[in-house]
This record gives sequence, structure tokens and C-alpha cells, in this order.
Amino acid sequence: MSAGRIERVVSDADEGLTRTATLDRLRYGIGWLTADGRLPTTASAARPLSGRRAITLAIKIIDRSGIDRRVLWWDERRSGPKRHVTLRTMLILLIAYQVQRPDRDMVFLDVAKWALWELSAQDRVRAGLTHERWNYYKLVGAFHGFVELIDDEDSPHRIHQSGVIRERIAELSSRDRILNALIAASIPDACPATKVAAMDSTDIETAAALHAQLARPDGDDEYVPEHAKEEKKWGVPISQLLKGADGRFILSADIDARCGYRTVVNGNRSTNFVGWDAHVLVDAGWYGALYYVQFIRGMVLRPAGSHKGDAGIALLDSIDDRFAVDTLCSDRGYSYAVPERWARPLLHRGITWVHDLHPNQRTQRGLMKHKMFKHVVIVDGTLFTNALPENLRSLPAYHPGMSAAERRELTAKYDARANYAFVPNGNPKPDGKWQYRGPAYLGHVDCPNVEPHRAIQKGAPPTNCVEGGGCWCDKTPTLEPDEHLGIRQKYIYGTSKWLALYGMRNASEAKMADLKRNFGTLRRASSTVTGTTANAVLFAIRCIAINTALRHSAYGDEVTLASTDVRTVPVGRRRHSQRPTPAHRQKGPKSRPQRKSGYVPSQQEATR
Repeated sequence: MSAGRIERVVSDADEGLTRTATLDRLRYGIGWLTADGRLPTTASAARPLSGRRAITLAIKIIDRSGIDRRVLWWDERRSGPKRHVTLRTMLILLIAYQVQRPDRDMVFLDVAKWALWELSAQDRVRAGLTHERWNYYKLVGAFHGFVELIDDEDSPHRIHQSGVIRERIAELSSRDRILNALIAASIPDACPATKVAAMDSTDIETAAALHAQLARPDGDDEYVPEHAKEEKKWGVPISQLLKGADGRFILSADIDARCGYRTVVNGNRSTNFVGWDAHVLVDAGWYGALYYVQFIRGMVLRPAGSHKGDAGIALLDSIDDRFAVDTLCSDRGYSYAVPERWARPLLHRGITWVHDLHPNQRTQRGLMKHKMFKHVVIVDGTLFTNALPENLRSLPAYHPGMSAAERRELTAKYDARANYAFVPNGNPKPDGKWQYRGPAYLGHVDCPNVEPHRAIQKGAPPTNCVEGGGCWCDKTPTLEPDEHLGIRQKYIYGTSKWLALYGMRNASEAKMADLKRNFGTLRRASSTVTGTTANAVLFAIRCIAINTALRHSAYGDEVTLASTDVRTVPVGRRRHSQRPTPAHRQKGPKSRPQRKSGYVPSQQEATR
């Protein structure tokens, strides 16, 4: 493809572009930047990779994912002429382009220019860009071919205008599993998944033109952010809006985008947006860990306003088989879901959940299906004996504005309340039943009805139970799975151990910051593709770029994609990448020029 050809192709779009300086092009390997696309001050501090190294990493990721023999094999055997740009070449170029600089916007026009002007002829051959008639349109066509290949079976894009339905290949894995295999290939085998994982979602706004806006989202998710702002309706009247196959309104030119609540940031009120919810699963470490890298293990993309519980379970089922989640930390966006769509699926998968509680869930409840329900009370999702003091039944929740002293004081109250709690006896049974051990059974409280052979801990608080009153302090009840399973947890809410585990959920918040500020610049119009699958592919590539940047920032060249031995991974202090030294400071600070001859300094200047 000649330079003149691509100049004619993009002549209409050149008005918003400006050529960078020669020094920047040599240093960063990029020739074009948007005129109004200044990067924030928090952009990546890591050194950008060379084009050759980015192509090498992309090839290794494609090879390690096994996507050639499991997915791309079907496109190579399709009927019709061969592609000028194969799906493998397209994926290599997109991954290399994003990995080289994660702060780039994924614009196919810029990718084509980068491949033509910034890559060497040898690197283009390595990527498979060998056909002499390749161009921008062939690259976009390969991308759409990949999207059509992995699109969901029930996608409306499989229905042609003529009414013909394009069937999905039955042997192909799901879209989420294919994309998560690519993400898993960007993490070395020497970096296994941590025992604790964190899950969170963020908003991805569609770049398509909006037709209307709703006052509140029309999804089936039970969770509504606190103090959510009700938007003013505008645009096309609701009676004239079309509905998709899911029964929800189509509010933009993108028929897949839906209306949902935007992520709450810095305590601001949540507002509506039209687009998708991106759910991410992140390594969060383990109890007492001092050093680990928070890799992104998987992601799923769902229309905004879709049920978070269903999306979270789909994410857990689509991650690579090499990864296993033992404990999952999530916020109230997931825990507020009904147990049938969140807690019970986690229970069947053997996953321990640690989550925050909505204010509506932090109320006193009783056991409605147990014959001795009057002897216990459920507070903040924890089963307590009825001897729990009144001053410990309603404790405030943690909030971000608390000082360290206030947090320690509140944690001490929750730890004191835990003495009266029934402690789970291991994990739940496969049928959902969960056995608990009473506080007197464990010796945490001094109850008059305790068995004589029980050992009472020193300093255990006495209870106000009446001797022979039939209290449950020394019992080991078994609760049914439908007894408030959605709010119950293995670790007692608010205690120091719960707080340490739930604090690991910040790993998912950190990855959202990496995607939007620290490394990447994810925002509206970061890409202009339409459709759930197309946006999911580009978001997965962004996750690959973040994983690569994290590995380089933490380990440098000590850990590569070929590393398989865990013992070779450094466990000392993290290696912090530094910004390139500016050209005017490479030779040290400039010295003050000499005084002119004949100048005599004053006494004050001479004594400085």
C-alpha cells in the first residue's frame, strides 16, 4: 500500500490531525496525534515500546492463546476469496498498536498509518501484512469478519436485511471465553492467580448519536445507586422509540447500547448513560500478602443496565481454566442481587464471597423458617445470639472520609460484637445448608446455659441469658439456603478480618484507574465502533495492554511471557518505572553563567 493511496483514503479526516515533532516520532514511534487529544498529567510513566518489540509481544500473545487452531481456523476455510488482511494479522496489529502505548485511542485510521509509516518492512512481514494491495478498508473488513465469527448466537447482527439468519459455528467457544483466552495469554505462567480476586464494573459510553434519554434505566438490575440523579427526558418520545429483542428501549444509533447508571466517582451522584457495563476480574492478593501484581484475569461486556449478578457469574465461568477463584470481593452492586442470581451460583461454584451491604440490607432480621427463631437475630448479615447488647446492634458503616483513628475505633466495636456471633463451621454444603457454631460453644461468651465441659476464653463477656431459658448460645444450628443467603457471609461483617479482605477490592478500582487515567485513556469516543461484540474486542485488547504495562512496570525484563517458574519471579520491592529524562536535563543542570569582567559583587552576595 503506497503512501499516496493512504493519503487519498484519509484526506477527509486529516483536518483534526497534526504531525508530531521528529524527536517525538523517533522516541515514541508514533507519527500522528489528535490536535485536541492532550493526554492527562496522570498518563503512563512507562517507556513506550519499540514497534518491533510490540509486534513480538503481540505474536507471542496470539500464539499462547491458541486462538489460531480454535477460532481463526474456521475463517481460513470459509468459501470465497482469501483476505488481503487475515484475522491473525489484524489482531497482531491491534494488540501491538495498543501495547506499544496504552494511552492511544483505538482508531483504525491511525492503526493503518502506524503500520505503513512506523513499522519496518520486516515487522510488517512478521505480522503477516504482505499483500501488496492491503489498505485501510481491508483492515476494517478483517475486524468485522472476526466480530461476525465470534458474535453471540442470539445477536441481532446475525439477521441480514433480507431476513436470512447467519448461523454461528457450533464448535466455537463463547465470545467471552475467546476474548478472555487472549487476556490470559498476556500474563506469564510464572504469575499464577492470587487466592483473592476482586470484581467491579465501569461504564463505557457509546460514541453513536443519541436519540433520546430516559429518566431512569429500564434494565432488570435490582441495584440502584444511593442518591441517584433522575435525568430529564429529552429527544424522541418514548411512544416512538423502538425496542430491542430484550424488550428495552433503543436510545442511540447503536442498537446494542442501553441505558444504565454511571459509576459513582468521588461521592458524586450517579447519572444515566447509554452504552455498556464492563465487568473486570482482577488479582487482589491474599490475607497478609505484601507483594503481588494486580493483573486483569478476565472481562465481560454487557449492555448498560443489565443484571450485574448474571454478568458476574458469566465472567467467572468464562475465565481461563488455569485460573481458579477462591475468595471474591465485590461491592454492593453485586451483593444487592437476589440470591438466585448471585450468592447461590457462587455457592455452587465453591467460591467464598466478601461484599459490602446496602443500607436496606443492614437491618435486624429473624429466622422465619426455623422453629427456634426467637433465640437468634440476624444483624448486618450475621447470625447473633439474642443476648447481643442493644448498643452493639446498630453500628455505623465504614465510609471513605474516616480517619485512621475513627476506623480503628469502629473496628474495635465490630470485633467486640463478633463475640456474640455464630461462626460458620467451614464452607456451606453442596445443597446450600450452612452449619454454625454458637458463641458459647466456641467459648467467646460466658453463658449460664453452657455445657460444663466447654472451655470459656479468658475475658469472655457474660450474657444476660436466663439459666434454663433455652437460649442458643451453645447450639450448632444449620440454616437452610433460603434463609437470607444473599446477605450472609463467611467472615463477620465489619470485623478486622472482614475489613482486611474487603479492602482488597480496591484492586478492581485501581484497574479502572489504570484503564482510564494511569495507563490508558478510556472514555467516550476512544473508539467509534458499534455493537457489543466489537466494543468487547477492543476492550479486551485494552486489558491486554494494561497487563503488559503492569508486567513491565513491576518486573522490567526479569519476567517475560515465556517465564514458567514461579521461583524466578522477584518478590522484593517493586520496580517503579521512570519517565524518560528530558533532553535538556540529560547532561545535568546548567551552571550559572560567569559574571562579566569588571563586576565586583557586593558584600551580601559574596557571603551567600
